[in-house]
Amino acid sequence: MNLLKIVKNIYRNLSFTLSNVTKPAVTIKYPEEKRKFPHKLRLGTFGLTSDKETGEENCIACKLCEKICPSQIIEIDIEKRDGRGWAKKFNLDLQSCIQCELCVQVCPADAIIMMQEAEKPTTSRADLYLTKNKMMRNAEKYEESWANGTLLQESHTPTPVSKDD
Repeated sequence: MNLLKIVKNIYRNLSFTLSNVTKPAVTIKYPEEKRKFPHKLRLGTFGLTSDKETGEENCIACKLCEKICPSQIIEIDIEKRDGRGWAKKFNLDLQSCIQCELCVQVCPADAIIMMQEAEKPTTSRADLYLTKNKMMRNAEKYEESWANGTLLQESHTPTPVSKDD
């Protein structure tokens, strides 16, 4: 009985392998071709946005992203001027980030966003430590991810239930 199962498994595996031998390869030639990532994939680096008209940074240094981060990798120093808060220092340690996007979700000013560009491979851990200036450059240089704080907060708003249900 066991011998019959073994023979059936061998036959099934061989037939699967032989059916795939004639199919074309699914690999790509990486440097020349780049694979299109899924729209909602969370693997990118981070950016800090600024107002398109005035050029001022959007971060109001509310520290909500720092408080909600489960990995505790965000560090913000506050500076108060002109009647609002500014991030004097905004650091994010990308090597410990779990890409949960909670920091993006709680941002009331849509200041921190994920970018669709994956962080480049590096041989230095210091390169994975994102400073405020690096994140500001990322927001200018790369395409934004599909989500921002406002969109994510609205997606969690419960739909009203009618009294007829």
